Amino acid sequence: MSEGKVGIIKVTKLEENEDGSANLELETDAEATRFLVEEGLIAVLKKAIDAENKEYALNPELRAGDDNEQETPSI
Repeated sequence: MSEGKVGIIKVTKLEENEDGSANLELETDAEATRFLVEEGLIAVLKKAIDAENKEYALNPELRAGDDNEQETPSI
């Protein structure tokens, strides 16, 4: 986060699941939202470019120029 700026993240709802996971509902201000999106995107990109991380490898079907390429419908 930028020096001098403080983001606020508030947990408004917490549900624990039987499998040990949990569901959270959060409220964030604009700075906290920006920070979370930025850090999340950086983490995903780092995993995607890690050639040894097969969990985040690009699906061959999604590669440009694939014969089975399908147009993504616009929203």
